[in-house]
Amino acid sequence: MRKFTLLFVLVFTFAGFSVAQVIENFESLKMNAFDAGANGSVSVVANPDQTGINTSYYVGKMVRGFDGQPWAGWYATLSTPVDVTANKYVHIKIWKPRISPIVFKYERSDLNSGDVNPMNPQTLVGQWEEFVFDMSVVSGDYVKIVLIPDFENPLLLTEDIEIYFDDLYVNNDPTPGSAPVQVMEDFEHIPLNIMTGGPEDLSYFEMVPNPDKSGVNLSDFVIKFHRDKDGVSWGGFYSGTQIDVTDYKYMHVKAWKPRISPVKFKIEAGAAGTKEVASTNPQTETNVWVDYVFDFSDKTGTYPTIVFMPDFEDPLTLTEDIEIYFDDIILSNDPNPFQPPSLTINVDMTGTGDMTGVPMFIAGAFGGDYGTWNEPGTNPNNEMTDTDGDGIYSITMYLPDGLYAFKFFKGTGWGNGDPAPGGDRTLQYSGTRNVTYKWGVDGLLSIPQNPLAGQIKMYPNPVSDELVISTSVRVKEVTITSMLGQLVGTYQLNNNGRTTISTSGLTTGMYFVAFTGEDGSRQIQKLIKR
Repeated sequence: MRKFTLLFVLVFTFAGFSVAQVIENFESLKMNAFDAGANGSVSVVANPDQTGINTSYYVGKMVRGFDGQPWAGWYATLSTPVDVTANKYVHIKIWKPRISPIVFKYERSDLNSGDVNPMNPQTLVGQWEEFVFDMSVVSGDYVKIVLIPDFENPLLLTEDIEIYFDDLYVNNDPTPGSAPVQVMEDFEHIPLNIMTGGPEDLSYFEMVPNPDKSGVNLSDFVIKFHRDKDGVSWGGFYSGTQIDVTDYKYMHVKAWKPRISPVKFKIEAGAAGTKEVASTNPQTETNVWVDYVFDFSDKTGTYPTIVFMPDFEDPLTLTEDIEIYFDDIILSNDPNPFQPPSLTINVDMTGTGDMTGVPMFIAGAFGGDYGTWNEPGTNPNNEMTDTDGDGIYSITMYLPDGLYAFKFFKGTGWGNGDPAPGGDRTLQYSGTRNVTYKWGVDGLLSIPQNPLAGQIKMYPNPVSDELVISTSVRVKEVTITSMLGQLVGTYQLNNNGRTTISTSGLTTGMYFVAFTGEDGSRQIQKLIKR
């Protein structure tokens, strides 16, 4: 099962692109391990047992330390909320080396589900088994999930164990194997078929943690291309992944390379003819991430195959194997290489007492250089500064788009956290933003105004057969996507700012309607089809 198999996910928040189609970003749910022991960890790995109910290529892995806590597990923040009222059953495939209790939770500041055990107890060891959790103890939207896959209390382990999990999804059917309504994570990506030159060519691909989270690529996972010195000039991959270059003309791929050589991309078997091109921005640096751009503006229509060749040297002169990394295959209308966005967070400390000599820190589930809930004072990257003495402390971070939970702290340690109501703050971040909070006060003090705010109406909602959209500003494009991220419709508004869209073909459920303004500004609204 794959969330977006052979489909494009329309991304409205990808900084640097007004509208773009993500072919693959190799990302997965950001899992944060807790109380798992000295060697405890969570990661994404190749499926060690492609049998039975789970033959997928990649899965989640948890190393469960013998010295951890009984409740060891991981938590994550979903990019799309789960409506537990509409879909109360959580399905998870788990592979365990022993039988023990399993717990799943939904959490938010005002209401938590508590520990929920699966409806079907574990019966298999060393095999994949699907577990279903009835989460009807809560209702409404949730974004934080918790999995405790081995809740033995007291803990009797004498050595570390490895547990695997996959295909986390929700629906309103408790039957194992029933169809998902919303996939939380399946850890898969598009097929990568390696191009090699025979038995002496031992090149291979592997999904790995990003070895250099800097510059234009701050993502967690990338693909490593182990390029054998006995390989071929055109070494790389081809993928039977359909793209459409009718409206989107520029392919982007981020790559990290230890030597300078041409980077090429090819689209094959389209009606307009196969085309192979070198990047419009030639490589000039080594050992840094670069967003390479490939121009297919003279082509149109669909292409069933894409090919990427990140090290096209002919003849090949390697004397030893090298490692190349690549990420974020994106089709857009932007001919310029991607530039990293930044998030500036300010906290107003005026009126909170004398701050002389008192450091300010931010802690949260940021990842990368900023860690995951690093204790205030232990990570210098998380210190906030007040350079002009106005009592407002600031920090600028370079983060991937996403939903982040965080909290401010006065001084080192966990003892003096922001007393604002609601506990941890959360921010949905995309692109370059500058936001300000007030110590002890809930909510944002300031946020850049979206020019589309208050200018768009759509009705009726819920909708049956026809949706009316009325705008008082110019909107360039309207798109509708499903809860699974599938693009179901793209529309242009009439010049008079009023358009009627037929929704009779949509199935019952929730959708997202995205509006793109003439200046690239975006607004997303929920739509219920009944």
